[in-house]
Amino acid sequence: GPNGAGKSTLLRILAGLEDADEGDITRRKQLRITYLAQDDRFAADATPASTVIAELEGPDCDPVETETRAAIALSKMGFTDFDQPVKTLSGGWRKRLSLARALVHEPDLLMLDEPTNHLDLEGVLWLESFVRQTSLAVMYVTHDRTFLENTAERVIELSPAYPGGTFKAQGNYTEFLRRKEDFLEAQAQQESALANTVRRDTAWLRQGIQGRQTRNKTQV
Repeated sequence: GPNGAGKSTLLRILAGLEDADEGDITRRKQLRITYLAQDDRFAADATPASTVIAELEGPDCDPVETETRAAIALSKMGFTDFDQPVKTLSGGWRKRLSLARALVHEPDLLMLDEPTNHLDLEGVLWLESFVRQTSLAVMYVTHDRTFLENTAERVIELSPAYPGGTFKAQGNYTEFLRRKEDFLEAQAQQESALANTVRRDTAWLRQGIQGRQTRNKTQV
């Protein structure tokens, strides 16, 4: 959707991070959702290990189990050095660290807001591969059409141009564009037919009503 359409806001509402002005949100019981913001933010002195461990720490946590789970999550994202300073990581590796921090919570649904921002080509290709191969449900906001083409199985566009404010299509971005074109063409034909009807009825009204028959009253 266009800038300002509410894509990121909708994502945050669905993730439970913001309240909706109206309407209802129905979630499956015990659904675990993890949301990743556009910017990857970490503590100034953070390392990959400390970043992920901090997500798991609590009054009842087992230090050994916590470190093990963190190591597994980081290894899945391709990390080999768990103690390097995060400030030395590229944008792609920072995104991987954000994903490790999210996946350690074992979510059912992963939400990504503009995930290809600040990534080089290598980082984007890695992220595409991750989204295609993961068993998680992934919902994301993006303007990256190539990313949509290579990863999406369903596309939803937000725009006031559509009845109800959205247009949905199963398939990748190419399929979305095809269905969108068909929809807009059908909508244009309906609008043209309606315009013709309005012109005929307006001309009829200008001629004046012949008599006071019920039919004429109904037509007015």
